[in-house]
Amino acid sequence: MEDNNTILSSKRETYWYRWSLVVIILLFLIWRVPLVMREAGGQDEEWFAIPGYTIWQEGIPRVPFVPQRNRESAFYNVDKALFALPPLFYYASAPLYAVLPPTYSTTRLVSITAGVGALILIYLLAWRILKDPLAGVIGTGLFSLSRLLFFPAMISRPDMLCGMWGLAALWMMWRWYDNEKRYRDLILAGICLGLGMLTHPFAIVFCIQVGLWAVLTQGTWRERFSRGAVITGCALAIFALWLPLIFAYPETFRLQFSNNVLDRSGPGLITRLLFPWPYFPTQLGLLREYAGTIQLTLMTGGLLAGTWLAWRSVDRRPRILIYLSWSSIYLLIACQGSHPTKGYWCYPGALLFLCLGWGLSRLGRNFWEHSLTWRVAAVSGALFFVAAMFPGSGIRTWVAHIQNWSNVNYSGPRFAQQIIDDIPPDARVTVDRAFVYNFSAAGRKTLLSMMREFYFDARKFPYDYLVVSYDSQERDTSQAFNGRLIATYGDPHDPFSCYAEVYVPQDSPVQELHKSRDKQLGIK
Repeated sequence: MEDNNTILSSKRETYWYRWSLVVIILLFLIWRVPLVMREAGGQDEEWFAIPGYTIWQEGIPRVPFVPQRNRESAFYNVDKALFALPPLFYYASAPLYAVLPPTYSTTRLVSITAGVGALILIYLLAWRILKDPLAGVIGTGLFSLSRLLFFPAMISRPDMLCGMWGLAALWMMWRWYDNEKRYRDLILAGICLGLGMLTHPFAIVFCIQVGLWAVLTQGTWRERFSRGAVITGCALAIFALWLPLIFAYPETFRLQFSNNVLDRSGPGLITRLLFPWPYFPTQLGLLREYAGTIQLTLMTGGLLAGTWLAWRSVDRRPRILIYLSWSSIYLLIACQGSHPTKGYWCYPGALLFLCLGWGLSRLGRNFWEHSLTWRVAAVSGALFFVAAMFPGSGIRTWVAHIQNWSNVNYSGPRFAQQIIDDIPPDARVTVDRAFVYNFSAAGRKTLLSMMREFYFDARKFPYDYLVVSYDSQERDTSQAFNGRLIATYGDPHDPFSCYAEVYVPQDSPVQELHKSRDKQLGIK
């Protein structure tokens, strides 16, 4: 009878944990999807959103509004083919254009889907590694509110998708570790590594981790070699899917990939792996700026708590998690070098929040086993940690969008469309990253208003209209292009809405822009 009651109780707990995960994912989507669908472009999206659309239209990933011919640029010939990063993110977004319009919002769906995948994998890893589903619920819940997930899961960049493949590879390795070292799980882990490599170069972090795990696990030298060969072979087989496109544009691939990936992070990878110390201050400073002081403190506390718990545990399994967590930080810093991008931290961040969930789970269970007072303290503590995650989580932006749902200024695609409708269809338009995708996809003669030769310098090209947003205002784009203001859209004092200014060259005969809204009202 007791056994039956125990089984029943265990099933109820399992259902509770699973439904908790479902609720976390639903809240995450309610929190993020409105912003994904309505925000204007930013965070390098001008480079990585449109290639999926060109794949759907033409079969080639490219950025048509950047006719770069500087051979030292990371985006040389990018209007013909894009090789600055591996292409899986673009190919994953391409089928979406069968049913959805060509906007930043469409491509972002790949990132937010990968974010949901990462949340599920954190929960599964807690089950597999720690045998503690509560740790998975806590870690997943806190990570869903984290800034390390907020940005990469909401923008058209491949970081989140790559991080998800890394977590999936770890999950497959744990299956292999637990299930009598089945080669099927090794093959699946290798496939996940290959998909990560086909998404973004920072996949090297978890490729090194998984490779070392496979060859250092106990066994004969023949067994270890066989494991390494299986994982490496599967990963390279998947990565080789890129080769037909590379062979079609060998010189463009060589220049773009070397300029953007191989030459931007500092000395060679081997040197950085052996001597990463010069990059620690820079990268940890970027992490603090990215995560914020509170969240960084929580992650650090979670890592230290997890390390202490693993050290005390007689089970080797938690120690492997700690090795993976510490090494992910070390390897990411070494691989990034001097490169300033922050979105890569989504992968180590998931592991750190899993450690934090484990520590809080153990602490909460100890509190729960005592009196009602201690249980109240446990609940209060849980609410405190949730509240601590809110600063920087985008709550003010979300509230502003919900309150102004019907306002065109809060819908990036609609806002851009009204400007497109107001500018003559045969005009040459130079647009910043907030709306450049929208103009290009609408079939307009479009250039990106970039002013850095390493990327692109649109000042070398003539234009009829210049469209700038908040970002370009801060960069004094209108002055650089010697523009004359003729129209404004939106409210410049509202940081949560869209805003744009339209300029013409100083010698242009155009004196004003007749807005479609004014035309409809009969205003002259």
